[in-house]
Amino acid sequence: MNKNIILAVPFGLLATALVLSFAYSAPVEAVVGFVAVLVVLLIAAMEYGITWKSLFGRS
Repeated sequence: MNKNIILAVPFGLLATALVLSFAYSAPVEAVVGFVAVLVVLLIAAMEYGITWKSLFGRS
């Protein structure tokens, strides 16, 4: 679990920097807010043990 977090943080920052480096019509605050909501949803999914198998009924 710790290894996943150690790998996810740098790659997440790298992906964010890459996305924000392109010129978009959306303001930066909207992009950061959208990513923040996705992160909260992913954390909730990890806490409740939601997996792709359980979403499609193959638990």
